[in-house]
Amino acid sequence: MPDTSAHPLQDVLAKFWAPVPWLLEASIVLEIALHKYYEAAVIAALLVFNAALAYFQESRAQATLAALKSRLALNALFSEMANGRLCRRWMVCGDLVKLSLGGVIAADVHLTGGSVELDQSMLTGESLPIERVLA
Repeated sequence: MPDTSAHPLQDVLAKFWAPVPWLLEASIVLEIALHKYYEAAVIAALLVFNAALAYFQESRAQATLAALKSRLALNALFSEMANGRLCRRWMVCGDLVKLSLGGVIAADVHLTGGSVELDQSMLTGESLPIERVLA
């Protein structure tokens, strides 16, 4: 998902730029014009409270989204045996990778043999994984 975060001041001011806040702002101006300052102050306080609450909820949602994005980030690193030692490096074309139970691989990996259970729920909506046997 694209990053939609903007400057915090711009986010706060955006809460006052919509049809409902416009209506409340117009009612504040009308109350001031009628010399009803107490009513105008109450409406202004409600408008500011609503903007602050919306900003707080949106910032929490953005923080949650950022946490989910960091947890779901997949790395293109894998472990291999090189000269009898286990090392981690970037995958390149032609690498042979041994998969284990629960391993996550990129969609463009060419499987040469064995059997694998594929979770295609994001594509097909099926809840159970599909088993494929490769020769």
